[in-house]
This record gives sequence, structure tokens and C-alpha cells, in this order.
Amino acid sequence: MQIKKAGGKVFGAVLTAAERKAMDIEINRQIVEADRQYTDNIDAMVLYTLRVHLGFGPKRLRRFWEAFSAEHDRLIRYYEMLDDYAWLCKTKLKEAGVDVEAWNRERRDDCEFHSD
Repeated sequence: MQIKKAGGKVFGAVLTAAERKAMDIEINRQIVEADRQYTDNIDAMVLYTLRVHLGFGPKRLRRFWEAFSAEHDRLIRYYEMLDDYAWLCKTKLKEAGVDVEAWNRERRDDCEFHSD
């Protein structure tokens, strides 16, 4: 690793390919760890929303949860194996007229607080 300094302060680094790969592996490991930490809360929010807004009962919620969990596991493997499954999900949804990234940008824009 080559450290970049200016005026006695560190402002960056140039990593070798091996260092970059090791860093990416560690970042992905931490993403998976954080995901596992929040899985119950995310599942509960999604299932509650389906129950309240779409009237899903326990059997339908269970069927949805099983399918959702299977897809979720594939995403976990994506982060561990560096595959591109998340991209495929986003692309297939876009083909069906659902742009999750745009929806999330809109939500973030709506939730921003502006101070006058």
C-alpha cells in the first residue's frame, strides 16, 4: 500500500490488487454480518406491511416469507461469493416496470429535512 500525504496529513492510499481484493472480501463479510443482525426486524416490517395493507393471512405470509427467505439466502451467497444476483433482481424488476433504486431515491428525497 502506498500512502498519499500532503502537508503532513494522510489523504488517501493506493492499494495493490491483492489488498483491494482483501478489502472487498472484508467489506462483504461485514455486510453479511450486519444483514444477519437485522434480518428479524426487516422480515417483521415486510410481513406486517403485507398483513396490514394487503390483508395477507398467516398461511400466505408464511409462503411469502419462505420465498423471500430463499431469495435472501441467494443474496447472502452473492456477498460471500461476489456473484451478481442483486443486479439480476433489479434488472428483472425493471423489466416489469419496477425500479427499486428510483423508488428509494424518491423516498430519500422526500425524507430529507431542509433547514431555512
